[in-house]
Amino acid sequence: MKISFKHSGTGDFKTVDTGWSWSLFIASGFLGLPLFFRGLALWGTVMMIAWCLSLVPLVVARPGSDLAILDWGLTIISLALCVYLGLKGNALTGKCYISLGYEFVNPNSVEARVASQSWGL
Repeated sequence: MKISFKHSGTGDFKTVDTGWSWSLFIASGFLGLPLFFRGLALWGTVMMIAWCLSLVPLVVARPGSDLAILDWGLTIISLALCVYLGLKGNALTGKCYISLGYEFVNPNSVEARVASQSWGL
């Protein structure tokens, strides 16, 4: 279900889905780019740091080293972050837009009520 937002000052429109975010689940592991595009700079930075840390074992590993455990750990952490962002990313995006001055286009609609309840607004 898509929720539409409008900024009262600029007239700019944004839409956000409710529920699972496939774009954040799949693409947020690549330097956190979709998070920056959505205005979620903190989460984008976290994912960019996780991506950079996942490169450390590849760069410094020597044959027979124990960095494989670190590599698996970082991979699991990155995957867990991607799952979390898939689950909560749309809610984080909606809350970010509201904090930036956006408002529901139809505040009395079923979509706005569902979003408010599921996002904890």
